[in-house]
Amino acid sequence: MRMHRILIGFGVAAGLLAAPLARLVVVAQEPVLSDEVQAALAAQEAAIRGKVDQFVKAYNAKDAHAVAELFLKQAFLVDEDDNVVQGRENIEAIFADLFAENPDTGVEVNVESIRFITSSLAVELGSTTTVPPAGVAPESGRYSCVHVLQNGDWKMGVIRDIPAKPTHRDQLQALSWMVGDWVDQSRDGMVKTSCRFTPDGSFLIQEVTVHPRAGGDANSMTQRIGWDPLGKRFKSWVFDSEGGYGESNWTPTDGGWLIKFTGVSSDGAIASATNHIRPLGLDKYLFRSVDRVVGNEAMPPLEVTVVRQPPAPQLPPLESPAAPAPGR
Repeated sequence: MRMHRILIGFGVAAGLLAAPLARLVVVAQEPVLSDEVQAALAAQEAAIRGKVDQFVKAYNAKDAHAVAELFLKQAFLVDEDDNVVQGRENIEAIFADLFAENPDTGVEVNVESIRFITSSLAVELGSTTTVPPAGVAPESGRYSCVHVLQNGDWKMGVIRDIPAKPTHRDQLQALSWMVGDWVDQSRDGMVKTSCRFTPDGSFLIQEVTVHPRAGGDANSMTQRIGWDPLGKRFKSWVFDSEGGYGESNWTPTDGGWLIKFTGVSSDGAIASATNHIRPLGLDKYLFRSVDRVVGNEAMPPLEVTVVRQPPAPQLPPLESPAAPAPGR
């Protein structure tokens, strides 16, 4: 069971997330899209660009409510210093304050690219330039925006300012959607994954627990994911509770991530796999593992859908009994 989980990459059960042996190298090819699919993507891209135009119009009209309505209810704004604003109401308040402080400043937006991760998830890269009053120098910046298709309407989910010189922490934000608690089940058992940033934001840490369906002791694994400045890609390292270990190199694809994994089990057998992760919105993704080999044994392919666990309900605090009055 533990090798089963090694081979599926130790999660990215929050996903995101083996260089198999040389004979297992897989070459990713650009998919050939039909005219119908290309037309559908062009229509969706036009819809997203229309939302950008609405943002510029509302911004220049100083209409904070109209700006906020373009966001998901629980959307995020993240500035260059990693300060986070979450929630449509808070986003509206931020823009209301901005407009009050700069009533005569407008904005221009240049969309550089729109990349579809899935049919309902797209990433936009672009730049902004302020249009200030006469005599004031304009300011420029770059940003990324995750758009989510919700009930037939594109909404902005995460907007992040891009620093002039991205750091390893900035690169890692591309995997920030993995943060949280996740669960997936297969015929072999249930896997629970908790993903968090390290305190300094340099790595993502995944704690994985595998519960075999046939009973017996659960196995645990820890995976550390970071940016490789030499390879200019994400890299991860994993260690299991039985003494096995492995590492993976990640390559972005049009549909998500291709992860090449190699590892060693506690008895010294070499393991390898090619994993694919395809996000299905912000709270679900498809995990597929192929070319799975342990020692000289080929393993069957594996495919599971991983879902985000909702937060536990917050119970109101118990009221302390009233203190007795003096003299009683």
